[in-house]
Amino acid sequence: MKKGKWAVFALVAVALLTACGGTAEEAVTTEEIVVPEMSSKDLLVNSLEYLLEEEQEGEQEPKEETEQEPEEQASGETEAEQESQSETEAVICYGRDMHSELTQETIQVTALSPEALLGALARHNIVPLLDTRVLSMEEKEQDGMTVLYLDLSRAFGEYVQTMSEEAECIIIASVVNTFLANYDVDAVYLMVEGERLETTNAVYTEEISACSPAQVQSLLMKGDAQDAEEAQDQ
Repeated sequence: MKKGKWAVFALVAVALLTACGGTAEEAVTTEEIVVPEMSSKDLLVNSLEYLLEEEQEGEQEPKEETEQEPEEQASGETEAEQESQSETEAVICYGRDMHSELTQETIQVTALSPEALLGALARHNIVPLLDTRVLSMEEKEQDGMTVLYLDLSRAFGEYVQTMSEEAECIIIASVVNTFLANYDVDAVYLMVEGERLETTNAVYTEEISACSPAQVQSLLMKGDAQDAEEAQDQ
């Protein structure tokens, strides 16, 4: 673009200089002449000044674009900070060993919800990744303590049914302790599709407080003993 402007300027200069240097012998009528209001020298000077001004403006344009880049960068950093501030902490509990305490892990979630907790537990194979949903969750005052009634979808019950007794104890302890760690309650009562949780190893008729997998196993053994006594009474 700049080369084009300078070429035009050169042509104009040549034309003006030719006009100035023409001989008196050239026949030109007054009707063919457009008399300029300024001399040829002034025209050349003004044309040169105009081209120089345009060139300087062209060099300044990228500078304006460069000055906008920090603003865009600052805007991106602000959005990232807002996203980070919108997250909240949650705690999940999970285990791998029947005779060890559960591992507690602090995670970042967009919002604290039962679905977010189950999703985090699914990454540790505590609940199935697909189709495990919270049907309802309600806090109730019962015998001087707050009990969280947690109703899960059928997929959770079917998943626990396939587990050994030890694996089941780890799963139950992980779910119970995870919800106890995130909600201000004293115990959790587990249900599936609105009914009490029943597995091949136990029927969960009572709420469960904070416990280890080994303590869950003790509850199962206690339940088996009660069932045996009831059978003898009959």
